Amino acid sequence: MSIQERLTNDLKEAMRAGDKVRVNAIRAARAALQATQLDAAKQRFDAAVAEIEARHAGDPAAIEAAKANLAIDSHAALTNAEQEAVIAREIKRRRDAAEIYHKAGRSDLAAAEEAEIAILSEYLPKMLSPEELRPLVAAVIAELGVSGPAAMGKVMPVLLERFKGQAENRTLSQVARELLSSA
Repeated sequence: MSIQERLTNDLKEAMRAGDKVRVNAIRAARAALQATQLDAAKQRFDAAVAEIEARHAGDPAAIEAAKANLAIDSHAALTNAEQEAVIAREIKRRRDAAEIYHKAGRSDLAAAEEAEIAILSEYLPKMLSPEELRPLVAAVIAELGVSGPAAMGKVMPVLLERFKGQAENRTLSQVARELLSSA
């Protein structure tokens, strides 16, 4: 079952249960997924129009005829990886907002954002914890043969590529910085 399908089913259950926080978080995630889906359709349409214009350069009638026959499915489903990326982006937005709220002394709003983070995290694969990452990151650092905080620029691209979808970028950065500074 895709993330969008799970969100639809969970929204119905949350509405029946009267869980307003869950309903709001799921609605926001569904809206973000729909916006991404429409944006992807727009990009496909724009690419098709550019290709038509290049093919029929100098013939406005042919361009208009080809555009009239152009059909792009605006409801084409996103891949699971795209859906996960959207949910991860929504979690990051909430994490950033919670951090700002904490700094402003608004713990009530920060708690609300953190509650939504917990709800949305259920739709992503389990991320590796810092404890699980330490030996893996240490192995990558040893493999690259680098040390010291100046090596972050060499280590991070490799870590981001290897652990994409398995660990949060922020966590990877913290673990790498910790291991490189202690080396």
